[in-house]
Amino acid sequence: MSSEEDQTSEHEANGDVRDTVTGERLGLGGNLAGLSLPRQVLALALWPFLQNLMGVGVGFADMVIAGRMESGTAGEAVMDMMGAGMYLMWLLMILQGAMATGAMALVSRSTGARDIKSANLALGQSILLGLVTGVISGVLIWMIVPSMGRFFGLSELAQSYVTDYMRIAALLAPFSGVMFVASSCLRAYGDTMKPFMAMLLVNLVNVAASLYFVYTLNWGVSGLAAGTVVGWGCGASVILWFLRPGGGVRKQKGKGEPLAPLQLSIENLRYDIPMLRRIWKISWPSMIEIMGMWSVHAVGIYFIGTMKAGTLGAHAMVVRLESVSLMPGFAIGMAASTLTGQYLGAKDQEMAKKAVRLCWLLGIVTMGGLGVLISVFNTEFLTLFGDPSSEQFQMAAPVIRIVGLFQVLTATMMVMKMSMRGAGDTRTVTIYSFASMGLIRVGVLWLVMRQGEVDLLKVWQVMMLDVLVQGSIFVWLHFKGGWLKREV
Repeated sequence: MSSEEDQTSEHEANGDVRDTVTGERLGLGGNLAGLSLPRQVLALALWPFLQNLMGVGVGFADMVIAGRMESGTAGEAVMDMMGAGMYLMWLLMILQGAMATGAMALVSRSTGARDIKSANLALGQSILLGLVTGVISGVLIWMIVPSMGRFFGLSELAQSYVTDYMRIAALLAPFSGVMFVASSCLRAYGDTMKPFMAMLLVNLVNVAASLYFVYTLNWGVSGLAAGTVVGWGCGASVILWFLRPGGGVRKQKGKGEPLAPLQLSIENLRYDIPMLRRIWKISWPSMIEIMGMWSVHAVGIYFIGTMKAGTLGAHAMVVRLESVSLMPGFAIGMAASTLTGQYLGAKDQEMAKKAVRLCWLLGIVTMGGLGVLISVFNTEFLTLFGDPSSEQFQMAAPVIRIVGLFQVLTATMMVMKMSMRGAGDTRTVTIYSFASMGLIRVGVLWLVMRQGEVDLLKVWQVMMLDVLVQGSIFVWLHFKGGWLKREV
């Protein structure tokens, strides 16, 4: 064996992918080629952060519109509807989100390995899965929404509102299915600006259409839902336009061979059983995990529904305010997920670890800072949702003061879990997440409720205990290192 072959074998054994001519480490391809690690994190996190900022803004806008739609008992019912609708929209998107997880893992690995053919095939097959799962999700939600209104303990008026809202909102599911997987594939390639631009259109159209339908056409809660459907339809059209052959992601050059663009072709939309199996292998544990998370949260909502009227609306206020601190966490977690997949695809385990730990530090700093902000200024934030003298306001204020201080732990849990999903280790994430949530958010909460009267603050204290446990578990799993060896 020659000295060059000896060196190549040594580099491969050490986990490096190097140029066959120069012997230099290839690094990452796509939009991340030639960037330092901090700049890679910034490139991947900036646009998702702005996207999350918009998403939170739209959530706030919907709450503000809903909070001023009615008054008295009807106004309280509308806010309870918004709380239940939040969880039903989450349920609507579970299958699509799971397919997006599988797509992101495969596209990031293929991009890191400079195998754009496989990346484009994964893109096409994932969009097929996103469309199919979107249709299935929409039909299921349309059928079960009346029963879910009763399960959540809503009043008859609130049940009527949530049924009207969700049966229209269910029409967005095919559009969101396409948006989820296409956006995930673009982020996995390293292009986070185009998903941002598509989501910007979704949010602008959503708010404008909702205002028109609610206040000009007087459609009430149905107008809120109709505006959301129109927005998602526009976003799905735009992101498919970005991915068209010849008009998608521009070719990027780094060290080694240039990487071709990520684009959607008719050929890759014809079903490919081996690729579908690979996507499903990664996606189904994520689907089980998210479904388990939703079920656990649904049990929590059931418990909240047994409390006095208006508690669910107060809970929705807390969730909306907490989402302010979650914005940078999701963006940084996405960066961790993409970099994990790409560096493992490039067979560089050391850089994968460094990327995750840098993202962990950034998540702690940004989410912790915003958590303190919403904790200290909780009253000022809550006034956006309506009358500060209302009983719902008084229930929400002490909860958000406590929740804001726990965001350092939430950041740890989020970044570690998302990085492991990026590595394709979705099964491990599912097992530990579901075990912790089942034991604490269901078991401990049930025991607490058996002890006597429980308020919203105690429910959230139990949920924060789960965040502490999960954060500790996933830090341990990260340093244990099994995720580095996961094959996809």
